[in-house]
Formats: sequence, C-alpha cells, structure tokens
Amino acid sequence: MPLRAKSTAGFSLLELLLVVAVVGILLAIVLPSAQPSICDQLRSTARIVATDLAYARSLAVAYNSTYRVTFNTDENQYILKHSGTNAALNELPLSPFASRNDLPDQHIVDLDDLPHVGATVRLAAAAASGAALQRVDNVEFGPLGQTTRTDPTMIWLTAGSGGDQRYITLQVNPVTGLTQVGAFDSVGPPASPQ
Repeated sequence: MPLRAKSTAGFSLLELLLVVAVVGILLAIVLPSAQPSICDQLRSTARIVATDLAYARSLAVAYNSTYRVTFNTDENQYILKHSGTNAALNELPLSPFASRNDLPDQHIVDLDDLPHVGATVRLAAAAASGAALQRVDNVEFGPLGQTTRTDPTMIWLTAGSGGDQRYITLQVNPVTGLTQVGAFDSVGPPASPQ
C-alpha cells in the first residue's frame, strides 16, 4: 500500500506570518488617511460655529428680540445670551446642544471641548470689516435677523502651529445675518486691527 501524505487543515506558521505582514502594511497605508486633516478640523468647527450663529439669529427672529454671541479668544469659547429688553426672554429655550454646566440664561461653547481627533481649533479673532478692520468681541442679531452692525463681522478660526498653522474665516452678513464659511487659508487676521 502506498503511503499517503497526511493533510492538515490549518495554516502553517509561514502563512500566518505572511498574512500578518500584509495586514500590517495595509493598516500603515490606511490609518494616516483616517486621521482628519487640519483642513477637516477647521471646516467642521467652522460649521459648528456657523450653526450656533444661525441659532442665535433664529432666536432673535422667533422672539422678536436681540441675541448676542460674545467671543472670548483667551478662553477659546463663545457665549450666547439674550440681550434684548424683555427680561422674560433671558432664559434660553432648552437645546439638545446645551452643556449641563450652562446657566439657564446662557449657552457656552468651549472649542476645546468639541470632539476632535486631530489638531485643536482655536478662536483667533473677530473683527468688523468696514473701511478698516476693527476688533470686536461679539455679534448681535436683531428681530429681523440682521446684525446690529452695519459692516460684516469676520471671525477667524485657526489650527496647527508654526509653518503648519492654517485659518478659516466666517463672515456674518449685516443685512441678512447669515453666516458664510470662507476658504481654508494660511493667512490669518491682520496683526493690528484697531
């Protein structure tokens, strides 16, 4: 009787090492592209800020009053509050985006607390862009959705550092109160707006 080779159902050590090596190479290619870029981080945060500005505008229109978003670049946050004369509107409506730490009369958004995987986005500056840029610390929406300024309000967000630092702008139209997210850029706010 001839001897038959015994077949085994399974992988040899060499086959297993080969599979592990191929999976490792594929992961090395895929993982870096899975991390959001600075551009992605800036655009995502800019959309969040634009949405919060639209929310403040909608409150002003819905309640026929004024609502202000105040920017605090040192704390990397902005705060939404009622700024009109009707004290009954000082308590903000319940919002699914409100933090548990928010007082009833304000909604605080700390950019450091926003979910991010890559670079942290910072609030760089806010300015009214008339004939000359003038630093401002807020944008206020009136009952028709307009801002209380006659010039557009520009807001700069930044991420990265050194040669990798990038910016994105948001521009609030004074007539409509609508916010437009600008382009991804390496140029930030002017060094010395008044």
